[in-house]
Amino acid sequence: MKELKNYWCSISAYVLLTAVALGLFSCNKEDDQLTSEEDEAESVVLDEAIVDDLFEEIDLISNEGAAEGENEEGGRFETNDRLLGECVGRGIDRRLAEGVFTKTVTLDFLEGCVGPKGRERQGTMIITQIANTNESTYTVSTSFENFYLDGKKIEGTRTRVYTSIESGIEQVKITLVSGKVTLEDGQVLKREGAFTKVWDHSTEEIAVQGEATGVNRNGVVYQTVISEPLVFKQSCLSQGIWIPTQGVRMISRSGKANISVNYGAGECDRTVEVTLQGESKTVELAVK
Repeated sequence: MKELKNYWCSISAYVLLTAVALGLFSCNKEDDQLTSEEDEAESVVLDEAIVDDLFEEIDLISNEGAAEGENEEGGRFETNDRLLGECVGRGIDRRLAEGVFTKTVTLDFLEGCVGPKGRERQGTMIITQIANTNESTYTVSTSFENFYLDGKKIEGTRTRVYTSIESGIEQVKITLVSGKVTLEDGQVLKREGAFTKVWDHSTEEIAVQGEATGVNRNGVVYQTVISEPLVFKQSCLSQGIWIPTQGVRMISRSGKANISVNYGAGECDRTVEVTLQGESKTVELAVK
């Protein structure tokens, strides 16, 4: 059973959107209305970055947790990283009934449990993997009990459905229901969304499409849509470039100007073109 490990997305999303937020709003402000709109846009972009980063990191942990007790590492871009570490209690329950295999993995992160990449986890993640022995599709769902990542409380249900489309091509459909992040100061971010990731083994590329809705810490409702598929390349990852090589993401708010982020035309570089109110700017991204 293969499990895609989409860890590169979490880093790219966080670095990209943070860089956009820091670089986008440095233009001269012509009046108070423009200032207010830019400030609001910055807040939305930053909060979207926080949620995107946290739930992508959760996918990575969930991938590794779901593979507990199995020898094969599954289909994914290669990495030697182990995210769980030694400060995690593990419980595994396996059941087979009427051709349906269910595996539940409970991960209990001790207080102060820091992973290899420096991220602190605390609380419980419950990972449920369901596979019908007569079908090529299987599902992995992740829920939480008093779980914190880097001091932020995570709630909601993250579900991924894996399918082999054809030889050498795999698809994962991701949904987030009732996603909620409570920040260290008690402010709340909310998000729901659905994305599709397709991995072509022959080209070693992943294409991502989808959209999400959210509410930022100030109560601003927004929508983010991938208008042109975001493409990630193994060849770029091998060079330490963790962002998409092409694609376009749009962030919109009711009655406000859209923010467009263009990732380029396939080059392995760290630049994106950001457009707000008809003004475009090239942003050089620093990879952590």
